[in-house]
Amino acid sequence: MEENKREMPDEALASESDAAEPVVMEPSAEELPADEPARSEAHPAAEEPADSAAEEPADSAAEEPADPAAEEPADPAAEKPAAGEKEEQIVPGQGINTDKFDVSEPWLDGKRVDDSVKGLEIAYTLRGGEVREALRYFQKKTIYRKNAIFTVILAVVAIFYAQAIFTDPSYTLGYIMLVLALAVIWFLWFMPARHIKSASEAADLNGEEPYRIEICPQGLLMPKDNARYLVGFDRPAVRAAELPDMYLIIMSREKLFALPKRCIPPADQQELERMLREALGPRYERVENRQ
Repeated sequence: MEENKREMPDEALASESDAAEPVVMEPSAEELPADEPARSEAHPAAEEPADSAAEEPADSAAEEPADPAAEEPADPAAEKPAAGEKEEQIVPGQGINTDKFDVSEPWLDGKRVDDSVKGLEIAYTLRGGEVREALRYFQKKTIYRKNAIFTVILAVVAIFYAQAIFTDPSYTLGYIMLVLALAVIWFLWFMPARHIKSASEAADLNGEEPYRIEICPQGLLMPKDNARYLVGFDRPAVRAAELPDMYLIIMSREKLFALPKRCIPPADQQELERMLREALGPRYERVENRQ
């Protein structure tokens, strides 16, 4: 009995140590297939990189064709202008050139319009005196002031060199500069006067050649290659004037149109004046006296 009593504590200690140490059970080969799904379910994060890696190429492949398809419709629409808004250069077969052009005739920029755009049609002829009056008005409004300023400056230069020559008659450079200053002054006034003379003589030689022009509230309707183009009144350089005997429409610094009142019925004159006043506002001028 005493020996059993002595052995019991050792066995109790052994049982306690066995209870404290966890027992690890190694799975058998038959149980492994059953455990693997459980392990994959318990650790799904291990499979995520493979899934994301597999999904990324598919996403990028799906996004790449979508971007060009989304951009292609927008680019052509932005690059292509609306129909009828592209301007073309038109060389009118009528009107008065405000200066002599040896290389090419002056042109106007216009937009093509269809036959639904209508205007006031005017048939007219030009005489030499009317061309002369129109060009004098234009030159007075455009180049007279500039030429006057240059004339004053050149006159001062000429007087300065004339005094130098008077002081020293052997001053050769003074003679050259004096002649140049006087020559430039002469050309400033001679060339515009010469153009007026040549243009008026050419009108007389044409024998009142008939012209036709169409005017609408938006501008002039000019023909070109079996089409009609609108040269708008909305340009800042466009101005108009009513002289005692004619209407002047100045479309640019190179081209103006003179419409004699003798060729326009009174009712059409009122309609033309109304359109010009409404379209140009302060750029329309009425001149009472002859130029």
